Order: sequence, then structure tokens, then C-alpha cells
Amino acid sequence: MNSDCKNPKIEYCDINDNNCLKFSFKGTLIEEDAKKAIEAWKHFFKERDGEKITLIWDCEKMSGYDPGARIAWQNALKELKNQIANIWLISKSNLIKSGALIVSMITKLNIKVVQSESDIFINS
Repeated sequence: MNSDCKNPKIEYCDINDNNCLKFSFKGTLIEEDAKKAIEAWKHFFKERDGEKITLIWDCEKMSGYDPGARIAWQNALKELKNQIANIWLISKSNLIKSGALIVSMITKLNIKVVQSESDIFINS
């Protein structure tokens, strides 16, 4: 996947024979970067024409996010909900995990939290 989005880095991956879209975050996610990522994400979903896709949010190198980024992300989740099979969050940060819990409650999507990418292979 080619996008002008640098944070997060977005790439295709395959885990246990599931098509996945992996977002690798670094530092603080700002609203402008979130919006660029969401456009790339929408484009990917459009190409998949209704196929349900697993999302992986690699937040191991993420330090936080601004409120505008969280709101944009949350709205994208609501809009694209029907094409999301699963969401895996990779993080050890209580701040990031708490934010994901809030987003999960608002969007009604189940977000599974793991400590590392290898845990996804074990738990899926």
C-alpha cells in the first residue's frame, strides 16, 4: 500500500491466513496524520469491496494522540465498521490501552489487546 502517510505507516500483512491492514504508530498521532491515514484506510477498504478485514494497530512506539486524532479515528471506525472483522491493539502502555477501551465502548467494536505481534498468532 502506498500512501503519503508517514505516521502511522500502513501496510498489508497476512496473519493466520487472514488479510490484515497494519497501522504502525510512532510518537504522538496528530489530527492531520490521522486524517491522511483514514483516507488511505478508506481507499484500501473500497478496493476490497465489502470484504471484512482485520486491523492491527501496532502502538509499541506510540506515545500518545491528540484529541482531534482520536475523534477522527473514532468516526472512521463507526463509518467503516461493517468491513472490520477484528481489531488487534499491540501496546504495553496503559494510556493507549485505556484510549482503545473508550473507543471500543463508543464504537461497539471489540478491540483485542496484546503485548506483541507474536501474541496475535497465538490468540487468533
